[in-house]
Amino acid sequence: MVGKRVMSAVLLCGLLSGTACERHRDAPRDGPLIVVSAPLADQPWIGRSVARGAELAVAQQGTVAGVASGPLRLEILDNNGSPSVAVANARTAVRRHAAALITDGTGALAVSQVTDAASLPVFVVFEGGGSFVDPVAHPTIFRLAPANRFMSRRLADYLAARHTSEIALISDDSSYGRDGARQLSQDLARNDLSVMKRIVLPATAADVSAQVLSARRAGARALVVWAGAATIAHVIRAARSTGWNVALFLSPTGEDPLVRQQLADHPGWLDGATFVSFRITSEQGPAPFERFRAAYEQRYGADRVGVIAAGRPVLQPPDWAMYSYDAVALISAALTITAGATGAPLLAAVEGASVTGANGDQRGFGPDDREGVSSSDMYFGRFATMRFAAVTDDALSTQLPAVAQ
Repeated sequence: MVGKRVMSAVLLCGLLSGTACERHRDAPRDGPLIVVSAPLADQPWIGRSVARGAELAVAQQGTVAGVASGPLRLEILDNNGSPSVAVANARTAVRRHAAALITDGTGALAVSQVTDAASLPVFVVFEGGGSFVDPVAHPTIFRLAPANRFMSRRLADYLAARHTSEIALISDDSSYGRDGARQLSQDLARNDLSVMKRIVLPATAADVSAQVLSARRAGARALVVWAGAATIAHVIRAARSTGWNVALFLSPTGEDPLVRQQLADHPGWLDGATFVSFRITSEQGPAPFERFRAAYEQRYGADRVGVIAAGRPVLQPPDWAMYSYDAVALISAALTITAGATGAPLLAAVEGASVTGANGDQRGFGPDDREGVSSSDMYFGRFATMRFAAVTDDALSTQLPAVAQ
């Protein structure tokens, strides 16, 4: 199923083993270079999703699109979740005359200051913040991931429809947490939902019991948590360990295997927690995603969460890896339009390129559009025995097929 494999510009020993390390290999000079900047060590699930999706697409490039100037090359760099390192990686991409940069979105606003001057297309495949997506102010930034405003609006509408009130909004102080909390505050207010308490936690905090207790004392009946996976796990533990059975609503990082690993000693604490994200399968049904998943697992094996539930190991579907995979497909299609030319011609070609994504959805951008995922593609997943499934009380979510875990 996987096409002829093309050697990456780096040996991904850390990516495949779980320990971040990079070793450069000699690579052919005749093919366009794609640089990936991802938090391999700091946020392994996000980092692996970004890196593996791109690597799989490069390995399959004969089935993705044809590039007249030679096979695509890939170099994967660890940004360690640091904006300054992400900027340094962007400078490396410019210095090496890369065709494009794929990133989780760490430091995207600062990265754009480097890439805009070089007309280097950048594909953000995780971060959903609105501060850096602007075709005029930051013309090189394209987002191929759900925007916070789409997910936040859906979450606020979902909470309102369930008559959920008396909310505590908890975020961490990362850019991911700040952007999410800012958007959620606006959308909760638009739906006249009462926020009893707003709490910002240090992203490195391990003990959040005092802050969670303050939310309980404020009379919160629901916790909405938009933060990194470790913070989400700490919040759930602080609430459930004191017997507080408060309703839990989470950002997309609630799906991160780290949350389940951290709560493995009390798996029932996660039951009922609901997260907002993008739908894994499309209107075409599950077949396109299953084909992608089969190719992914042929190359990397099934992603094991690291916990056992109902007597079976829990598996993580490679959902977020689809976005970096689709980004490579779009880059390849744009390079075909430009006959291999990069820089400004490629940047213009990206605005007119279109591909069928890994799950069957169409992916593409227009001159005034930098969002590659439709606002109608959001859904809600809910945990039970360490696995998640689409909720049954949301119109779009109920239409989605189960995804094997």
